[in-house]
Amino acid sequence: MKAMSITTKDRVAPILMVATAIFSAFISTVSIIRSNYDLGYGLFFLAVFSLFLAVGATKRPKISNEIAIAYIARLAMFLLCTLQNDGDADGYAVHAIEYAEMPLDTMFLSIPTGAYLYSWIISFLFRFFGDFYTPVRAMNMAISVCCVYVATDIVDELYHDNAVTKKSAIWMALFPNLIRFSSYFANREPMLMIFTLLYLKHSYKYYKNNNMINLLLSILFLVPAMILHSSMLAMMALTGFIILTRENRLASRGTSAIGKVLLVAVMAGVFVYMLANGVGTDKMNIGGGVELSVSGVSKIGNMSASGRAAYLKNVNFSNPVLTMLFLPVRMLYFLYTPFPWMLRAAVDLVGFFDAVLYVYFSFQIYKKIKSIWYDQNKGSNEKFVLLLFCVLLVLVAMFAAVTSNYGTAIRHRCKLFPIMLLIVSDTLGKQRSRK
Repeated sequence: MKAMSITTKDRVAPILMVATAIFSAFISTVSIIRSNYDLGYGLFFLAVFSLFLAVGATKRPKISNEIAIAYIARLAMFLLCTLQNDGDADGYAVHAIEYAEMPLDTMFLSIPTGAYLYSWIISFLFRFFGDFYTPVRAMNMAISVCCVYVATDIVDELYHDNAVTKKSAIWMALFPNLIRFSSYFANREPMLMIFTLLYLKHSYKYYKNNNMINLLLSILFLVPAMILHSSMLAMMALTGFIILTRENRLASRGTSAIGKVLLVAVMAGVFVYMLANGVGTDKMNIGGGVELSVSGVSKIGNMSASGRAAYLKNVNFSNPVLTMLFLPVRMLYFLYTPFPWMLRAAVDLVGFFDAVLYVYFSFQIYKKIKSIWYDQNKGSNEKFVLLLFCVLLVLVAMFAAVTSNYGTAIRHRCKLFPIMLLIVSDTLGKQRSRK
């Protein structure tokens, strides 16, 4: 009887998802019969994606309750929050409609190499089902739940502690802005995040096992992440760090050194090629023959310095030294705004709560990195955490350099939360873990 109880508990998430899929399929059929195609097709895709999510949940029984919470939170967002006032999302929708109206052969010859790759992907839904928003929102919701899966997979492999894995799963499930940006229409955040997390998962596997398949898979997932957002180009540094720092006991020191140099050279060549050809930089209007300069980056930052949520208005340096000296200030604003003196409306309190969470995680990261730094017997996992921290700093710097609005900062920094969580999953709270 006890064993049956445990088994039932472990199946909470898949049972919930299958039940939702059945109910959604029924409502979808009724809606389509009544010519409510937006709701009908949206619930159809919700049913299909829920079944796929149920398969993933069955493979993660020890965090079934946390997965169920993540699913319910994002399902509520999908059902209740149907409107979004976001210029980026509107732009993605316009481009998606344009791609959907192209002849199919022209569309495949027009694959974008920048953020509008997202528009290109969702245009398939528009092409075959009409320009309805709800199917796209169902897709985003499902991807957001998958982000919980992959992040906790990495934590499980990194720390090998069930309590730590469950704790990280509940953080991923309930972190406010991961929920908020999970189910909006034409919102690329979940897709960008899943590619980034899959890259990190296979990068860690390569770091531990030196399996070239994992290296190739990590690059395969990194490329679309870099295309969707130029700041993810910084992730190339993590791959370079891993190649240079990991030990290969199966090869001589000379052979290993030559192999590392060649791999890093290939990675650097790919990085330069992508940047020179404007891959991932189309929205910033750089690359592809347009000069990427310090003053240009400053101007991009000032473009978002408008409206009630703007900060650091007219702070524009053409001097590289001054830009670098001021970058830490931009990083502080990016991570922790709105500051208390910037609260002008009730809605700002939501942003302030988000900022407080990043203050908490930053403090936890400081303690963790300080502890590892002074540890004379660092293991391979501790070294990997240090690499993650270095890349996190670069990512924060890249986002901060082009952001001058805390509304935009809130949306961008939630992309970085899973990386912060990976670094400190084992130090959150003081509860003794059970291995």
